[in-house]
Amino acid sequence: MALGQLTLLVSRGVEPVVYDGMGQDDLGVWHTPGGDAVAWFLDPFGNMLSLTQLEAP
Repeated sequence: MALGQLTLLVSRGVEPVVYDGMGQDDLGVWHTPGGDAVAWFLDPFGNMLSLTQLEAP
């Protein structure tokens, strides 16, 4: 996930959801064993949203 896009969301008040034991980084990004990056957020209505950047093949 583009670090700039994620930091922009965080700077605008979007808080990433951090799960215990997931090993997410300081921005709340979890890196899958295959190299994909995933971050989770709640929208204003409490719905869970995620952003995913797939590792290039």
